[in-house]
Amino acid sequence: MRWPAGLVSRVVPADQLLPTARALAEKIAANPGAVMRMTKRLLREGQLATLESLLELSAGYQAIAHKTADHREAVTAFIEKRAPRFQ
Repeated sequence: MRWPAGLVSRVVPADQLLPTARALAEKIAANPGAVMRMTKRLLREGQLATLESLLELSAGYQAIAHKTADHREAVTAFIEKRAPRFQ
């Protein structure tokens, strides 16, 4: 693991570990696939890339993401105060 400080956001009792992990996985999986792929790539690139190249890649991905049907659905859902229904 390349994260020497770790990525702990919450500590749960041992008997709640699997249900908590599954709930988090379901929440992540509910996001648009294309955007999640871009996010994963940015996280991987962030380990080795310069800040300048990472910001450039991030800006490019943001431009792509803003033109998707999933982005329109996210904005519409926010305005309508409902959960988004991604494709």
